[in-house]
Amino acid sequence: MRICERINEEGHNALLAVGALQDRYARALLTDLVGEALGCRIDLREQATAAMQLLELFRFCTRCPGGLSALARKLPMLEPGCPQAASVQRLADEWTAVDSLVGLPEITDSWDFLTGTLGALSMSHEMRTALVRAATDNRVARPPAHAENPWHDFLHMAGQGAPRDGLPPWMLYLDRSTDSMNTTLAGEVLARNRQWALRYGLAGLLDLERAHRFRSPTAPVRPHQEFLAIHITPDPLDSAFYTVSHSFMSLARGPHWEQGDALPQVPKEGLEDAVSGIVRSVESAAGDRPADLWLEFVLPFELLNLPVDWWPRDTTEAIHVPLAVDYPVVIRSLDRLQNSAWHRFWRHRWLQLSLGEPPAQSLYVPAVAGDGGHLRGLEARLGDNQQVVATVLSEPPLPGAGHGRRELEAALRSGLPVVIWHRTDRSTQEFLDAVRALLAEGWQRFPAKVAAYRRQAAIHDGDGREGHHLGRHLTVLWDDPDRKPVVPDGRWP
Repeated sequence: MRICERINEEGHNALLAVGALQDRYARALLTDLVGEALGCRIDLREQATAAMQLLELFRFCTRCPGGLSALARKLPMLEPGCPQAASVQRLADEWTAVDSLVGLPEITDSWDFLTGTLGALSMSHEMRTALVRAATDNRVARPPAHAENPWHDFLHMAGQGAPRDGLPPWMLYLDRSTDSMNTTLAGEVLARNRQWALRYGLAGLLDLERAHRFRSPTAPVRPHQEFLAIHITPDPLDSAFYTVSHSFMSLARGPHWEQGDALPQVPKEGLEDAVSGIVRSVESAAGDRPADLWLEFVLPFELLNLPVDWWPRDTTEAIHVPLAVDYPVVIRSLDRLQNSAWHRFWRHRWLQLSLGEPPAQSLYVPAVAGDGGHLRGLEARLGDNQQVVATVLSEPPLPGAGHGRRELEAALRSGLPVVIWHRTDRSTQEFLDAVRALLAEGWQRFPAKVAAYRRQAAIHDGDGREGHHLGRHLTVLWDDPDRKPVVPDGRWP
C-alpha cells in the first residue's frame, strides 16, 4: 500500500536525521531499548551501512504491535529533545490508523483528501481539545503532545477503540470538525463520512448523533483546563525570607506558561497572604470563563510538607475557605524541575503512567523496617520494576534524617511522577486503604478523586485548621513533565 510505503520512507529519513544514530553502538542501544519496551529480544540482520541498519530497525517496528510508538519514546534517550521523536510518533499513529481501517478502501482511498482537508484546517488548541474529548466521551483528555493539527488528532483518534454499540472516535471527530469548515467542504466531508458509516453499518447511529447535535441552537460549552503554578523558593541572601512567583496556563490559549510578577522578601508567616493575593489576581484577570483551574505548588525539598491545600483562598475574608474547597491542589518538586539529569527517568515513568496500568501493579508501597533497612537498595528495587509510577512514603518527608525524606529523594531520582504521603503521621493501614480506594478508577481519575476527598474532609471537619479526616493530611505530588513551569536553570519558561 502506498501509504505504508510513504510511512516507511519518512520514518527512515527521520531516523537518519538523528545525529546520535550515526554511531553503531547508539543504534545497538536503541535496538535494545525498543526490545525492552516491547518485552522481546530484537535480533536484526547486521547491515553494511547506518542507513540500511536503521531501515531494518524501522521495518521491524512496523511489524510489531506498538513498535513504532516504542521507537518514538526511546529516541530522546539517545538524543534528548530531538524533533524526530514527535515525527516518528505521528507516523506511528498513522500506521495504526491505516491498520485499523484495513478492509475499508473507501477511506484509505480518500487519504490525500483527508490529509489536505484536516491538515490545513485552522482550529484553536481549545477547540481541538473539546473535539477530542467529545469524540472519546472524555476518555482522552486532550490531543497528544506530538499532534500539531486536526489531521494528527484524527490519526490518533483512529487508534482509539470504539465503545460497544457506539461510533468510532475518528468518525465522531471528523463529523464534528466540519463546524470549522466552509459550507462546500463541510458538505463533502459529511457526505463521505455518512457513506463510510453506511459501509460500517453505523449510519443510523451517525444520523442520531447529527440530529442531537444540530437540534440544539448552540452546542454545550465544555470547560477548558487552566493551571496556576505557584513557586515558593528561599531567598538566596536571607533564608528567613522567600520569593513567591507564579505562572498561568490556559489551554484555551495553548499549552504555554504566562509568567506573573515575583514577590521578593516574603517572610514565612506572609506566604499565605501572598498566595491568596495571587489567586485573587489570576481569577480577576482571567474573568468570567468556562474553565477548571488546577493549583500546582512548586516547592523545594524543605517546603514540600507545607499544608498548602488548606491555606485560605482569600485571607481578606472573615471566614477563611481553604483552597482545597475550590481547586484541585497538587505539589511539584522544584529540585527535580531544576535537575535535568533526572528528566529522562521522569519522562519514562510518565509515559508508563499514561498507559493506564492498574494501580495495583504500578503503586509501590515499601515494606518498612524500623531500622531503615528498607532504604538500602530502594532505588535499585524501583529501577527493577519499570511498571511502578508512584509510591506511598512511610512517613512525612521532614527535614533531617527521617525515612520519609530519603524515600522521597529516591522516588524523585527514579523518575516517579506521583508520590503520596500522610502529612502528619506514618502511613497506617487505614491511610493505605484510603489511597487504594481513591485509585479504584485508575491514575487519570486520581487527582479529581483526591480533590473530592478533601472537600469531604472540609465538610466533615469544618473550616478549622485541625481535623481528623484523612483528607486533611493527604499530600499528593503530581509531576507532569509535559508542563514544566520551571526550566533546569531555575527560570520560568
